Order: sequence, then C-alpha cells, then structure tokens
Amino acid sequence: MARIFLSYRREDSAGHAGRLHESLERRLGKGEVFRDVDAIRPGEDFVDAIHARLQDCQVMLVVIGREWLDAADVSKRRRLDQEGDYLRQEIVTGLASPHVLVVPVLVEGVPMPAVEELPEAIRPLGRRQAVSLRDETWDTDVDRLVAVTGSSAPTPSTRTKSAALVVTLLAIALLAATFMARRFRSADGAVTADKGRSGSDAAAPSPGRKDGAGTTRAPASAIVIPRIAEIAGTDVTAIIYTLLSGGVSRDGETTTLSLRFRFSNDGPFPALLGDDAFRLADGSNVLAPTSRLGEIVPSRSVRQGVIVFQVPAETRKAVLQVRIKNATAELPLDLSSTGHPAETDRADTGDALSRAILAPLVNEPRPLIAGTELGYSLTRATARRFVNAIRIVVTVRMTNRGRFPQLFGSGAFRLLVDGQATAPVDGPNQAVASSSDASGDVVFDVPTSAQTVVLRVTDWGATAEVPFSLPTAVR
Repeated sequence: MARIFLSYRREDSAGHAGRLHESLERRLGKGEVFRDVDAIRPGEDFVDAIHARLQDCQVMLVVIGREWLDAADVSKRRRLDQEGDYLRQEIVTGLASPHVLVVPVLVEGVPMPAVEELPEAIRPLGRRQAVSLRDETWDTDVDRLVAVTGSSAPTPSTRTKSAALVVTLLAIALLAATFMARRFRSADGAVTADKGRSGSDAAAPSPGRKDGAGTTRAPASAIVIPRIAEIAGTDVTAIIYTLLSGGVSRDGETTTLSLRFRFSNDGPFPALLGDDAFRLADGSNVLAPTSRLGEIVPSRSVRQGVIVFQVPAETRKAVLQVRIKNATAELPLDLSSTGHPAETDRADTGDALSRAILAPLVNEPRPLIAGTELGYSLTRATARRFVNAIRIVVTVRMTNRGRFPQLFGSGAFRLLVDGQATAPVDGPNQAVASSSDASGDVVFDVPTSAQTVVLRVTDWGATAEVPFSLPTAVR
C-alpha cells in the first residue's frame, strides 16, 4: 500500500510531479507513492478513489508550482475557491486526517503562498513547513524531502506503544507547567509567542526593549554561527536543536546574548522545550538562560524560539551546552560582533533541513541478501552531521518469499564503526506477510570521530556487508 500521496494540479506541475514520483520510488521502492495518473483504474470513481487512498497514506506532498494558486476555470473563477475542485478536496481531506503529515513542496522557484491568499478550508496548509525542490539540485533536495518526512511516519514499535500512556500523561503535566510558566512572564512581553509560517515562535526582545532580566538592550549585532550547528537528540524521536542566528548587545558591564533555535520534533509524542536544556559556559562560570522559555512542541512539528543569556561584557568566547538526557552536547561560540545587525528577532523561513549537513552514502540501490525465503536490498543511505553525532539512515527493503509472515526488525542490522558493532537507535518492527515486501529506515548514531563504517545484515544464516565512505562534508 502506498505511503506517500502526491497532490498536484496537472495543468500546473504534472511534469515535476512525475519526476518527483520517479525519484521517490527509486529511494523508497515501487508502489510506495500514489499518483492519480498511475493508480486509478479506468471506470473507477475519481473522488472515491482519492479519498480511499488518502485513508491509507501517511504523508501527503502538495506540489505547488507557478499556476497552483491562481489557476481558473473557463469562467475565470479561481478553482481553489470552488468546493468541487478535486485539488481542494484532496488537501481538505489530508489536513483533516490526523495520521497524515501534509508537506507543501515548492517547485519552479515559487514562494509559499501566504495564509490569507488561501481559501478558508485549506488555510492550515499555509502554516505548514514547506520544502523547495530546485532543478539544479534536484537529487539533494529530494533527499532532504525524504528526510523531512522520515520516509513517512514510522510503524509504531512495541517500545513506542508501551510508552504511549506514560508520555501522554507527561504531556498533560508539561502543558500544565507551561501554562503556569506563561502566567509569570514579564508584563512587557519579553518572551512572547507569535504564529507565523514556521509555527509558534518564542521571540527575543527587540532592540531598545527590556529583556527577560529587566535590562534595556542596545541594538544587537550578529555573531558568526558555526558551520555545524545542529544538535541531535539521543534517538530519532527526540528534538533536534538547530542554531539559526545569534546576536549580542552590550550595555555597560553586561552583554545580552540571544540565540534563535529551531526545534524539530519528528517523534510521535509532544516534547517540552524550555530554558532548562541550555547552559552557557564562560570559562569556569556556567550561566543559566534568562529567557523563561517554556513551550510544548507537538508531535511531528517545528517551532522556533530564542534563548537569552546575560554574560559579562568582556566575554568573547563561550561554550553553549545543551543537555540531552544523560549527555551534554557542547557548541563553541565566538561572541565577537560581525558588524551586521542581528536577525534573532525574525523567524527563519527555511524548512526543517535548511541548515542540515547531508550527504548520500550510496548512489544506487543494491542487493544485500537473496535467500530462498527472505531477501534484503539497500535502496538508499544518507549521513547527517550533528555537533554530537553523525546520524546514518539506511533504507532497506525486505522481501518475504516464504509461506508464513516474517518479522522485519532492526535486530538483523548492525553498523561496524571502526570495527565495533553498534546497534540501531531506531528501525522497523513489523510483520511482512507471505509473498510481499516492506521498506523501513534503520538509523544509527555514530561518533563524529568515526573513520570506517560498515553496514552488516545477518538473517537466516546469511550475512552481507556494505562499507560506507563518510564524505568530507559530514566529517
């Protein structure tokens, strides 16, 4: 059953939709992407077929080209404004389906339409993070798109199901804590939330206003953001922290440091975003933030926020510490001014991977194990560089040729990192029926110092190994 639904208007982007369909199936496997031209049988009711396919899909990609917004019928009425328009019906159904992740995909260099330009019925689409596909960097952009969607929503594992009740109760408690935190925020709105295209955004105080500590700031100057500025959670369900911009304003003996972050929650449950995760080491002095940030980041969503520190005016070097469970990731910062105005007051409009350092590890699919009962093939592999890890995502297709269902799980996979066997941090966990197949992502986090990496697959007495060469870009 197809996991990804392509929504597009033929007159607008049929060519790009066809190319995207082929690109996705090369990465995810044949039959994983639904496109009306290929999948609706002659004589089948179009509307019924679209709705039925959407019930089974986990991701809807809305392809937006130059004519998407203003396409009109023969009476010059905009088609998106008509309730019977098939594209509008697709989007309405997708947005109303809680199990479907809806992602706008921009082609031909078009910007994301503003919320007010959309009909009321599909305005939530304007608040979704968009991904741009450019002709000149098509393959790289499609890799980013696949990573954004996580090859669609993962099949819930036994571990995930058993934790659902606990996490739900925790989310309720966090919501209550967030409500109380908001009640005690400063009266002039030093830490506020606004709703923009990139979602909830906890903003820094503007130049000349008071910050969270009650001190008047001078106009802020930008600082240099390190090339590697993403911090990974301890597994794929944890938040990814991306440093987007930074600024300093010096006033007497105090410097106000503001750091704008993007927080990406790809997991199935809400997560807490707050000051407690951050510290700033100024020599032997460790400082806590003064921003009073406390937000819930919903499942499969992106938020932005600004963390504020008060540091001694003479400070030019510091280390940002981000606490992740029992570990701490450290990001050195140069607090010297670049001479340019800071942009921490403005939300970044890039998608969830706009600052990611990604590199492909394989150029084409390859077989792994070809047994009489089970077969495995490698369809794609990518590496993503974080401050604290290199995350390797391997997409594998399992084929069950036997008469009985077989488990497609992460236990068959190991990554040999400098000769040391490493288990996945996440992977598939599903039964594959007889005479059928399934695809899944196997995820490994390896140290940034890793030199040699080899994928090992072992099942039914057979073993296959594929060495990966880590590109310079992710080292």
